[in-house]
Amino acid sequence: MSQVLVPQSSPAPAPTDLGRLGQLRPVARTVRNCLREARPLVQVMFVLRFVTGALLTASAAHHRVDLVHLLLGAVAWWAATVSVYIFNGVSDLREDRANRSGRPLASGQLGESAARRAVALTALAGLVLGCAAGWEVAESAAVFLVLGYVYSAPSIAAKCRSWSASAVTCAAAGTTYLAGIAASGSALTAEAAVFAVVLSLGVGLIAAVAKDLGSTRGDSLAGRRTLAVVRGEHTARRFCASSGVALTLILTAGAVWVRELPLEAAAVVFAVGALCVAGHCVTVRRDRPRAPYRSWMVTQYAVHLTALGALLWA
Repeated sequence: MSQVLVPQSSPAPAPTDLGRLGQLRPVARTVRNCLREARPLVQVMFVLRFVTGALLTASAAHHRVDLVHLLLGAVAWWAATVSVYIFNGVSDLREDRANRSGRPLASGQLGESAARRAVALTALAGLVLGCAAGWEVAESAAVFLVLGYVYSAPSIAAKCRSWSASAVTCAAAGTTYLAGIAASGSALTAEAAVFAVVLSLGVGLIAAVAKDLGSTRGDSLAGRRTLAVVRGEHTARRFCASSGVALTLILTAGAVWVRELPLEAAAVVFAVGALCVAGHCVTVRRDRPRAPYRSWMVTQYAVHLTALGALLWA
């Protein structure tokens, strides 16, 4: 019997590893832009607040921290922070474009729909990981997400008025410290309470006002009633400088009352940082309008790292 030769189709070539990597590049680019939009320095700062709250409390209570719960809680808080700040970027799109911001959303490097999906995914991750770290951490994460929504959502927009922006950001920072304390498994101590209250007030009274310096034109176009828009940048600068001095006195008094090395060291660094913030507020440089805010960010980092370093030393 004669054999009929039928040409066989060749199998489709398997995708190479190089091809797979190429397919992942757009995803990696979106993730990178989302993290940039969520302001990496702020993400680290919130995690630092969480960890400092936990370790200050555990140390004062002579309680050993469960590292697994602490790590899960810190990752949960990082995810919640990313969600809140990407949502803020989406809400601020009009103002950021007016201010010619170089952030990924305003510059078009990150699409709005991708950013909105990232907001939902990171919020869910924050809640799920928060549950793994303990119910109190999950509850705090939920409160933190609601505060982020209240701050940025167009229908509420606490960011549009200095008083409400200060209240919400102060509460968000305080919630972060409380979540860290909950993750430590210890009761709130005087040392952690003084540290958390003063640094949270600093966020509300200094950061929430100083961040608007240099953005007055865009904020005014967007209808915001910030202190810099309503009373002028000169008044906003004086308010930030005065707040720094007042908080230095409160933290110093707290350190004298508690008499613990981490709080005493933090008070010294805070005083130096508050002087730097005041100096940048008094000396107006048109080419560096956000110098007071950046100085406050450096101060926060230095105070938290000093407190943690003192814990290791003690």
